[in-house]
Amino acid sequence: MEEEFKEKKSFDWKKYLPFVGIAVAVILVIVLLVAIFGGGPKKVVKKYLKALNKQNAAKVIDCIDMVGMDCWSYKYNDDFDKDDYEDFKDEYKEASKDMDKDDLKDAKKEAKEDFKDGFEEIKDTYKNYKFKVEKFKDVKKLGKDLYKVEAKISLEAKAKDKDDDDIDKADTAIFIVYKGKLIYSEI
Repeated sequence: MEEEFKEKKSFDWKKYLPFVGIAVAVILVIVLLVAIFGGGPKKVVKKYLKALNKQNAAKVIDCIDMVGMDCWSYKYNDDFDKDDYEDFKDEYKEASKDMDKDDLKDAKKEAKEDFKDGFEEIKDTYKNYKFKVEKFKDVKKLGKDLYKVEAKISLEAKAKDKDDDDIDKADTAIFIVYKGKLIYSEI
């Protein structure tokens, strides 16, 4: 009887090893997917600033939701509440239906040209420049997939001409992110 008790008491962990391996693999896949596709509103702001620093108009446009930008415009402010979110969401849905692919393509093309022109002006005046996130001050959820990001952003720029001043300043900027794309930026 004593032998039967000893046999039942021992735990054979080797037979559970495949299940532990599968569980670890599933957890790693979930973490990897979140890292690749997630990141949240802070990541969107960093990606946008990185594209500006590289002076890559196409990548800047990839960070922006043109429909969302048009809907947000300057209609909403710091007093944004749940009713405003519902209005915004309805307006976004309607604008998405109304804006056909050609209109969206034209809006992106026009914005891309505007960014290219702006980058050329910067190149004419400055040797280089760099936006940098000094600190994220606040990330406020305004609604499902809608965030207000407040960040301290610094700008350093070296002037080409000795008579022009270099820029070295930091200010707080507001960004609005909807569904992983920028719809408003103070930069």
